[in-house]
Amino acid sequence: MTKSLPGKAIFITATGTGVGKTLVSSLLLGFLRKQGTNAGYQKWVSTGGELPEDLLFCLQKNGMEFVREKLDSQVVYRFALPASPHLAAEQAGGEVDAGQLQAAFARCAGEHELLVVEGVGGVLVPLRRDLLLADFVARLRLPVLIVACSGLGTINHTLLTIEALRHRKLKVLGVVFSDEQEGMAADDPLIADNMRTIAETAGVEVFGRLLRHRDYARLEQAFQPVGRAIWRKFRSLAKSRQR
Repeated sequence: MTKSLPGKAIFITATGTGVGKTLVSSLLLGFLRKQGTNAGYQKWVSTGGELPEDLLFCLQKNGMEFVREKLDSQVVYRFALPASPHLAAEQAGGEVDAGQLQAAFARCAGEHELLVVEGVGGVLVPLRRDLLLADFVARLRLPVLIVACSGLGTINHTLLTIEALRHRKLKVLGVVFSDEQEGMAADDPLIADNMRTIAETAGVEVFGRLLRHRDYARLEQAFQPVGRAIWRKFRSLAKSRQR
């Protein structure tokens, strides 16, 4: 079992691709930095281009400079094909090396008080054909924040994600719900019941729901209570692990 770094990182996953992982990663990164925490960002694998859009988004939205010399540490693997990491790596003639990811994580975590680590796809995405993302996260024993769709279908996807994480004895910090599109009703009874059902069935904390806004400043403002709840839960978990 790999020794973890208690209190050093939060792993952010989602119930699928395009749910809102990057947005929540950026908002949490900004929230932490505004609290005076030296927080950093890392993504182990990015697919779909040499310059990872997720990293650039998180840096730009939080007034952080892109430094090319840090790129290999911030986004360890970058593949051109927009596909699962195992396939994107194979098409590039390579393979994701878990040891390299682990070394980059330790190095980047050592440079920050807290690291926001954004996943790729969902937790059961293969990093390579013999290693699922969830199994690598389990090696590091990182607490996991789940970003879930707000609307129809989210109960099944979210509960399956929670079950996969708990099967690997990973701590689930809780769930943030993210609207699929702008204009979804703030008082939609379906969404309210989705949040309640997942909280009660899985016994997890629901940190809140993010409505979609084009104005990032409005998103930051709406995220404040969500960020405070995540930060409170994370600090409580970190203290319990250090005892």
